[in-house]
Amino acid sequence: MPDRNLRVAAGLRVEFERRGASVERHPAPGYGEHLVARVEGASGAGPPLLVIGHMDTVYEVGTLARVPFAIEVAQDRVRGPGAYDMKGGLAVAITALDLLFLGGHRPAGDLLFLITCDEELGSPTSRELIEEQARCARGALVLEPSVSGGAAKTRRKGMGRFRVSVRGRPAHTGVNPEAGASAIHELIRILEDIRLLGDSNKGTTLNVGVIQGGTRTNVVAEHAQADVDLRFWAAAEADRVERAVRSVRVSDPRCAISVEGGVNRGALEVTEASAALFARARAVAAAQGWDLAEGSTGGVSDGNLASAVGCPTLDGLGPDGGGAHSLDEHVRLSDIAPRIALLAGIFLRF
Repeated sequence: MPDRNLRVAAGLRVEFERRGASVERHPAPGYGEHLVARVEGASGAGPPLLVIGHMDTVYEVGTLARVPFAIEVAQDRVRGPGAYDMKGGLAVAITALDLLFLGGHRPAGDLLFLITCDEELGSPTSRELIEEQARCARGALVLEPSVSGGAAKTRRKGMGRFRVSVRGRPAHTGVNPEAGASAIHELIRILEDIRLLGDSNKGTTLNVGVIQGGTRTNVVAEHAQADVDLRFWAAAEADRVERAVRSVRVSDPRCAISVEGGVNRGALEVTEASAALFARARAVAAAQGWDLAEGSTGGVSDGNLASAVGCPTLDGLGPDGGGAHSLDEHVRLSDIAPRIALLAGIFLRF
């Protein structure tokens, strides 16, 4: 829905410009546009601190009319489509600027807000922009929601996607089945081999999420394909699995196999620099009277992309909540103010 994303981008542009930011618009035909908003810091020198968010959601047009945003004080939550993933993160980041300015402060150094419009679709048009900005940043903060319970995300699994296609030989199942070579039967055997590449001890998982094939029950299937999701903690595991998937062969010489895709995002791993960034954020929280824990998740974000080019990255700085991608999506009302204060403190000190 590029028109909806453009409307959100226009609103965000106004909010950033009201706060003195210079805003660049990066068109993303078919998706909307990405925004890069620079807020000048007190030092006026050095690389910026990158703040990453996204304006798109997973919901169909019309969902908001059916499930409008609501503040439910008794339930301690703000509910609505995209509240958790991730309008809540955008709201607290912008309000953190207000908190600084109201106190007569400016960020320690320049802040660069990168708000994209295609994260939920895998960042097809924003990936290069994210990597480009991350290479030039002193660190990256990601406004995705926290781990359930409020912890920041210092680790994320990486992700790969493969499409495995098999072409066989069609035949009539009653007249001459022996003349056929079933692409479905061959694909089933191959997928079992691929599934066994997973290693639960290392957190490496493979899931066959979509499978298609054949035309009719009385025809030996000529074609079958499956889409496979890979998740991993370590780059070595990703390399191992990708090599193995690409090495899979058919057992029936009358069939042929092709494999497309590969690793899409590397893992967000803890480095010395990212650990130092988390320690500074935790110190800010401690000074404000609460403990910022760290956690991990198997999901990916644009933080994976920033980390992959060597930028120290801290993810999960948006408000705690739940119900991601469902009609019950919400953030905890009581967690909004602490997140605003946390981000303001980080902006002031880093």
